[in-house]
Amino acid sequence: GHNRWSKVKNVKGPRDVARSRLFQRLSLMLRTAAREGGPDPALNAQLANVVEQCRAKNMPKASIEAAIHGAGNDGRGGTTRLRAEGGGTRGATGPSGPPHLSGGGTGGCTGGRGPGRLPR
Repeated sequence: GHNRWSKVKNVKGPRDVARSRLFQRLSLMLRTAAREGGPDPALNAQLANVVEQCRAKNMPKASIEAAIHGAGNDGRGGTTRLRAEGGGTRGATGPSGPPHLSGGGTGGCTGGRGPGRLPR
């Protein structure tokens, strides 16, 4: 009837937002655990613990696997280093101005921001 969309909007909407926020936090925990101890839950106790938490919260298996594989470099390393360029030899600021931060990444994903900004 006339009331159906308002119920969906007012009941399911906030529930989906909370569930999305929970899954986002859990996937961040999964990626962190996979980076620190490797992508195999049988060898990584912290990752196995987080996977159990995800299953307890009904997180889809595809989302769990995507978060583990998205840890970067099969779970080993994956940090982006920044270099300070310019600025002369006088420290942080000098006659040539403040140093310019440039990404020392691999040229991979720019995160949809274009090439002109710092990587994530």
